[in-house]
Amino acid sequence: MPESNQTSYLWSIVTLLLALLLQILPLSEPLVYWRPQFVLLLVFYWLFRSPFKHGIVFAWLAGLLLDIFIGELFGRHAIVFALSAYLLQLLQQRLHHFRAVHQAVLILVLVLMSQLLLHSITLLLRANWQGDLVVMPAVTSAVIWPLLVWLLNRLIAPQSSQNMSPNH
Repeated sequence: MPESNQTSYLWSIVTLLLALLLQILPLSEPLVYWRPQFVLLLVFYWLFRSPFKHGIVFAWLAGLLLDIFIGELFGRHAIVFALSAYLLQLLQQRLHHFRAVHQAVLILVLVLMSQLLLHSITLLLRANWQGDLVVMPAVTSAVIWPLLVWLLNRLIAPQSSQNMSPNH
């Protein structure tokens, strides 16, 4: 049974708000560097699940909301999320045939690329490079990707989850 547009958009808004809360959740100093990129992972999930309903504009808006929530340079995450969404859409047809491990490797590369772009934009304004902080969120994002896909598929639409199954 396919999802209606209203249901899909409602779930995307609810999950986006939850991801924003997870992204700004206070953590201790060592753990904050390992925080997965929850909002970006959620954008990837929705782009993968329904690419015709959620596109580059959705990714851009999610990035803009993240910039507002964390008080960063306005538009920094928006640009990076839109570019990442474009790259994911280019690879989207192939990604459907990947197993969960292969999807996680691709997510690692995409999140690492987005982290490098975010830090490059930051370097234009501030000269404090912290290269080790680029890799850690990408690794944790790739590790939780199969779990996130499994969980969201079970919560959102159990009967239509065959196309996003991590066992594919």
